[in-house]
Formats: sequence, C-alpha cells, structure tokens
Amino acid sequence: MTTFIFWACLAVLVYSYAGYPVLVALAALVARTRPSRGPGGDTPQPSVSILLSVFNEEAVIREKIENFLALDYPPELLELVVVSDGSTDATEGLVAGHPCGRVRLLCQSVRQGKTAALNRAASEAAGDILVFTDADSMFRPDALRRLAARFSSQDVGLVSGRTLYVDPATGKPLAAGLYRAYEEWIKGYESEAFSIVGADGAIYAMRRELFEPLSPDLINDFVHTIQVAAKGKRAVSEPDAVCVEPAADSGADELARQTRIMSQSWHVVVSQLPLLLAAGKTGYVWQLLSHKALRWLSLPLMAGLLVANVFLAACGPGYGVFLAAQLAAYGGAWAGYRGAGGVFRVSYFFVLLQVSGILGFVGFVRGRRFVTWNPRAN
Repeated sequence: MTTFIFWACLAVLVYSYAGYPVLVALAALVARTRPSRGPGGDTPQPSVSILLSVFNEEAVIREKIENFLALDYPPELLELVVVSDGSTDATEGLVAGHPCGRVRLLCQSVRQGKTAALNRAASEAAGDILVFTDADSMFRPDALRRLAARFSSQDVGLVSGRTLYVDPATGKPLAAGLYRAYEEWIKGYESEAFSIVGADGAIYAMRRELFEPLSPDLINDFVHTIQVAAKGKRAVSEPDAVCVEPAADSGADELARQTRIMSQSWHVVVSQLPLLLAAGKTGYVWQLLSHKALRWLSLPLMAGLLVANVFLAACGPGYGVFLAAQLAAYGGAWAGYRGAGGVFRVSYFFVLLQVSGILGFVGFVRGRRFVTWNPRAN
C-alpha cells in the first residue's frame, strides 16, 4: 500500500505540473491544423467601456484615471465607468471632480461587493467591449489596443491580458511572478486548444453581448471564461497586453488573498461544472479539472508522497535520493520564508499557494462566501 501511495501521488503531481502542459501543447498543435476560425484583414476598432469597482481607493484613483487617459486608443470609442461600492474616503469626490467627460461615476451607498458593482457598471456601459480591471493596475499604453485586436476573430469572446507584479519600492518583478509566468505559458496553449480556464482579473475584456450578471459571491474573471466557453466562444490569452501592479512580497498578505480566491474558486467549479457538461464542452472540462482542481489538491498529494517516501527510503537508493530531494526542496521553501531570495523565494510561494488551496477548500466546505473585502488589507 505504501508503494502504491508513493507512485499514485507522484503520478498525479507529475501529470498536473508537467503532463497536462505537454498534452495541452499537443492539443494546440492539432488546433493549428484546423481552418482559420476568424476573418482576415483589418476590422474596425470596437467601442470600449472600462469597468472599475472601487472601495476607498483615494490613494490610486487619480493615477488610474490618468492612466486611462494615456491609453493608445481612439478617445471617441473609449469610456471609463467607475462604481464606488460604498466608499467612505475621498474616492468619489476625486472621480466626480475630474474634468474628462469620458469618466463616469456611479455610486452604491450600501456596500454590495465587487461583483455586484461590476454588474451595475456593465448594465450602464456603452461599449461593444467590456474591459475589467482594478484601481491599482496600470495599463501599458498599447494594452487596450492589443486586447481589442483579438476580437477581429468572431469566435473569440474574451481576451485576457497579463499582470506584471512589482515591488512597490523598487519596481522590480516579484519572486512569485516566475510561477505566474509558467501559468501564462500554459494559457498560451490553452488559448489555441480550447479556451483559457481563468482570466487575469486586473486586465481582461469580453464581448458585451456575452456578459451576464453574476451572483455577488462569484469571481467574475473565473466565471466569465466558463460562460464564454459554454456559449461556444473562445477565451484566449494576449500576453502582450500588460498592466503593472504593485504588490507587497508578503507571505501573510498573499496567503490571505489566495485563500479567499481559492474558496471562491472551489465554489465556481462546483456550481459551473454542470453548465459546461450540459453544453458538451468536454475538452474545456478536461482543462478545468487538470489545470485548476488537481493543482488545488497538490498539498495532500505532496504530503502523501513525503510520508510514503519516508517509509520507503530504506527500500532502495532511488527512494533515498528522492527523499533527500524532497527535504531539500522543503528546506529551500523554509529558507524563502525566512527571507532568502531567488529560487528559495519561489519555492516558498509555491508551497504557500498549495496551502491556500486547501484552506480555501475548507472555507468552501464550511460555506464561507466572500462578497466584500478590503483590497488594501490583502
């Protein structure tokens, strides 16, 4: 039984982190042999509404508006719709007092949460394309143009950009960004094979006609990709559409944020899986379970692998070497926790993500739902 546990845990982990990326890359190669699924040539630029839910964002809202005004996109086709979700600071005054007529303010006196605010923003937006972002996520000038260009293919319903997380003090990319780069690499192949299984919440766009109001306890950037796929459109990645976001390289903050995200994500998978199965999207379901659900279960698999390896260490040199490698990896994660940089910090954040997956699952099972939270607290 110990040997079975060892090899079963190892097989699932290898499949999740190496086998699945290889298989989805092969699926992308097959997809490239199919006829083009979109029109060629130039198409008119669509009108765009950027939707922004804010709660007490006086520290960054001015910069966000200036970032909006600096975008390389025809001004007559662009608007910014800001929904203040019960802000109690100067946020509403700063938005309302801005002279640009393309910046609109909507106010919710009673706080209802980010998703409810975005539902309202979408209902009043004028653009053919809806772009979702966060207050402290600053688009590069060409980001919006790159997002919009992908909609020239009629089968594309959603386009996700990429966030570059940087240290607010130095502007340098954070260690956790290496793992996110690996995720973006997989997303590129998923875009071609079927669809990506989650958009970047700081920068993504979708066709207005595909938008449906969501329950306040659902994650919009995760559910929207599922809804688009269920409706027969593709959700794709555009890594050259970049926004920059400062994030403290703090394990405690990241654990709290990821645990909240994981709890909501488990809720999304369980609630939306029937929708995908009913729509016959078996390829997308394979991606969803392989890329998301199996990853979120990594911690118990890693624990099972380690414990089984301890009992098998004396059964052969191979087991002993593998145990030493595992202990070295966890030692590196501990060093990263204690402040060591480079690969040690990456190891630490990897383990932290696995812990958040299980904590999030526990929260989901216990019925914990997140509708509102303080973005400055995580």
